[in-house]
Amino acid sequence: MSSLLLQALALGVLQGGLYALMATGLTLVFGVLRAVNFAHGEMAMLGAYGAFFAVATFGMPLPLAVLAAGLAGGLAGYLTNRLVLAPIYQLRMDNRDEFVVIATFMLSQFLIAAATIGFGTRYRHVPGFWNQNLRLFGTIFLSGNRIAAFAAAMVAVAVLFVVVHRTDVGRAWRALTQSPLGAASVGIGVRRYADLAFATAGALAGIAATLMAPLVVLHPAIGTDAVVKAFVVVIVGGLGSIPGSLVAGLLLGVVESLGSVYVSSGYTEAYGCLLMIVVLLVRPSGLFGTVRRSL
Repeated sequence: MSSLLLQALALGVLQGGLYALMATGLTLVFGVLRAVNFAHGEMAMLGAYGAFFAVATFGMPLPLAVLAAGLAGGLAGYLTNRLVLAPIYQLRMDNRDEFVVIATFMLSQFLIAAATIGFGTRYRHVPGFWNQNLRLFGTIFLSGNRIAAFAAAMVAVAVLFVVVHRTDVGRAWRALTQSPLGAASVGIGVRRYADLAFATAGALAGIAATLMAPLVVLHPAIGTDAVVKAFVVVIVGGLGSIPGSLVAGLLLGVVESLGSVYVSSGYTEAYGCLLMIVVLLVRPSGLFGTVRRSL
């Protein structure tokens, strides 16, 4: 196996881990509420700005800044469901899902505009986690920041998986995936757990954006590119499947890396779309998708 191939695979896996973390929030919200949240990227953006100001203004160490990003993104997610989506779900109307799509899309545009006014258009930089370049096995060169970001992303995904499958909160979420009415009939607070799902999704998005931030630049529209990747991952992995998001995120990272090395880096955005088309042609429900929603 050539050193160039190994290098491309390593970079793809590291980048794919960040894609997976970004997508798990979308997966969680869709699995629990069947809601497509187009403002997910802006939750990530707000979380990343929370980390930036925690470091630049308050001098927090980076690990605490990551927690600040999770709090900022989580608050944005909670307010999104409480103020924007909950009133829609309380109305007795047809096509509520379409109204949710419209509402979250308009919210995303509002948040981008508000961030542009509030934070300005100047590019910001978040300090790196591990500012060192590493040479592995004599042929693979990797940034310490990428390795640290990947490790943190995998820990976050693992924690979410444990919460979903080993805690009372996760059992309540899984009950909602089957039947919100049935969950309510046995005493599960549908609104409370829906708020918690959105807050968790926002926190994961904020953390993912902060982990990515040292590798890119921070600006008000940073969430737009991130959410496109997340939607590709969710569709390829299967709507509502956390394991599917993990596998699809890693797969997308590898496909983009191999395409950039062996075809052209100018088509990076197209590789994900091509992957999505191929997977949907072979398996319309996605790699791990099922007929019914599941986490």
